[in-house]
Amino acid sequence: MSKLPYHLAGPLHLCGKSRFIADEPELKGMLYAKFLFSPVAHARIKKLDVSEAENYPGVFKVITANDIPGENMIGHVIKDEPLFPTLEIMFAWQPLAMVLAENERCAELAVKRIKLEYEELPAIYDPEEADARQEWYVPERKIECGDIVTAFDNAPYILEGKTTNSGQEHFYMEGQRAIAIPFEDSRITIHCATQSTMEVQEVVSHVLGIPAHDIVVDVPRLGGAFGGKERAATIWASMAALGAFVCKRPVQVKLSRDEDMHATGKRHPFTSLWKVAYDEQGKLLAYDVQLLANGGAYTDLSVAILERAMFHSDNTYYVPNMLIRGRACRTNLPPNTAFRGFGAPQGIFVIESILDKIAQQLQLDPLALRILNAYQNGNITPYGQEIKECQMASILAKLATNAEYDKLKSEVAEFNHSHTQHKRGLGIVPVKFGISFTTALLNQGSALIWVYIDGSVSVSTGGVEMGQELSTKVAIVVSRVLGISTDKIRVESSNTQRVGNASPTAASTGSDINANAARIAAEKIKENLKEPAAKLLAQQFGHEAEPHEIVFAEGKVFILKNPESAISFNDLVRFAYSERIPLAAYGYYRTPDLWFDREIGQGHPFHYFVYGAALAEVEVDLLLGEHTVTKLFIVHENGASLHEQIDMGQIAGAAIQGYGWCTMEDLVWDTNGHYTSANPSTYKIPGIRDLPEVFKVEIMPSQSLEASVFGSKATGEPPLIYGLAVFFALQAAVQEVNPEAVLSFPATPEAIILAQEHRGN
Repeated sequence: MSKLPYHLAGPLHLCGKSRFIADEPELKGMLYAKFLFSPVAHARIKKLDVSEAENYPGVFKVITANDIPGENMIGHVIKDEPLFPTLEIMFAWQPLAMVLAENERCAELAVKRIKLEYEELPAIYDPEEADARQEWYVPERKIECGDIVTAFDNAPYILEGKTTNSGQEHFYMEGQRAIAIPFEDSRITIHCATQSTMEVQEVVSHVLGIPAHDIVVDVPRLGGAFGGKERAATIWASMAALGAFVCKRPVQVKLSRDEDMHATGKRHPFTSLWKVAYDEQGKLLAYDVQLLANGGAYTDLSVAILERAMFHSDNTYYVPNMLIRGRACRTNLPPNTAFRGFGAPQGIFVIESILDKIAQQLQLDPLALRILNAYQNGNITPYGQEIKECQMASILAKLATNAEYDKLKSEVAEFNHSHTQHKRGLGIVPVKFGISFTTALLNQGSALIWVYIDGSVSVSTGGVEMGQELSTKVAIVVSRVLGISTDKIRVESSNTQRVGNASPTAASTGSDINANAARIAAEKIKENLKEPAAKLLAQQFGHEAEPHEIVFAEGKVFILKNPESAISFNDLVRFAYSERIPLAAYGYYRTPDLWFDREIGQGHPFHYFVYGAALAEVEVDLLLGEHTVTKLFIVHENGASLHEQIDMGQIAGAAIQGYGWCTMEDLVWDTNGHYTSANPSTYKIPGIRDLPEVFKVEIMPSQSLEASVFGSKATGEPPLIYGLAVFFALQAAVQEVNPEAVLSFPATPEAIILAQEHRGN
């Protein structure tokens, strides 16, 4: 076999030849969509008159709720979100009508001729206000263990407070877009930027009132997603499909960056109310936390995101007595949605803030405090899952060694003693991240493999390629099973005709589910080929062999005891075809041993955990509030990596994305519910100059029995949380001048300046 490939699409990306949805040639008769967006966050619709817009030159049709042949609902988990609202506007920039015209400029001008009359209503943007009014999508969720009342009654120390974190814009390079093409009868094909082909197919089926088999959803690749195209893409695909269905012409929906950032949901802001008990050594005794998620106007994925935040409220720490309560609150912002980490970063941020407060109060070393409270094998999580393969002690020890922790502390202390305008700080964040969809039914996937008679291979899965190189990992798995190089394998687009009922490519399960399904399909083909292989080897070399003795490796097939007498994989395939042996197989995989009872808050929601830790050093200019990340060390355990370079890229990229969330990506809206940080000039994401001066990532392999395909573990989401280490390092630096300082989130230059004067709770 050849060495591991780089990204399968890497050469295409490098040369600018990779094709995305909007790169396809313009279709004959294409109509272009533009939208009337709501100017207010909450209002009662009195009148929507589209007649003047519909008569505008070049306009083919103005689509409203009246044109929907099926259901006017795209809400999936809870059906509370209309495609077009008919009575009540729920957020600013909510689409109210769609103009379809011969070109985008014509559509834009026609939108301005739509007459909207409304009665404005009071709007809610703060989750605490929504919580006080019991504006929840579902009743409060709860997880508890131990005897929290007795623990607090007998505790030597008690702290309580409130922690808030802001949202985050996905800022994918490719915006929301879809092209829908009508065919004969009611059939329609949708090329769309979605992480969930099944959801788009199902929702469009309901909107159009036609069966799912009449709808083909195809996704060649995405130009980034980060969760922002898991649910949020469904509305735009549904718009395109509705337009094509009604007008019988191809329709393109393509949001501008400004439209995208104003109209789409973000990472959920959380407000968390907490109380913690601990002893003189800093050992956690009890933890009571209420998580309030700002979900926006409609449910979207807020309930599942809240639940994952609850599952990760303990992070890497064993707390014998816990009460975790979560409430997903309805506000008048665009429906907040999935974002890398899916609630876990918000839950982890709370307990890490608490650990830093305890370390400061008891004057304990932050690293030693985390080691003291770390999970050990045999401990039980608050939701009842046993910890079996925890490596936190060795991970933190490795992190300390890599960073030369004791020396680093001394250097920081010396620097701070000798400098007044600049201060340095250290921050440490360990991570325990559960891998699996917490909605158990989503933990399943399928794959279809064809081996053509020339020995080349086509692989289809339900997984969506969006830059994480799922395609490369799937190809690696198939190549290992069949013993061929990855350059003989093509991983196809995600298409509902080839692989239906596909779970979203999300929750860091892309490789676990789809590569396992591909492995199973490849193993079926391999079994089919063993008998003809034995027959062909006997014909050519006279070697008799049982099927279990046949080896597939490096593009050849041979008997283990006679490796020099080999036939090529290509020759075997052609021979198998002549023998009428099936050269295709379907593989199905379901993640084992998953369950969770929401009524009692107990179960086994995760297949395994990913562990890791990060340590950051920062230097802050106290006068300007600006900072530099001078050092960032990461140790990440990921089982037996399928492709270490890809995993390394995922770890580094996620950590920087997390760093951006907590330090510079300031998501702001005005009193009317309009995002004011809604374009690249007002919303800052990390750039090349923001990279740490010293950035060292170590992948720590492990022989995990709980890991997934070929012993590998997920890497997509957990490393984002490492970015929080920078936040706590910044807070430590500011506390050099104000020991009671509590940085607001994100730690922008303004926040750093204000924290030097203000005192936190």
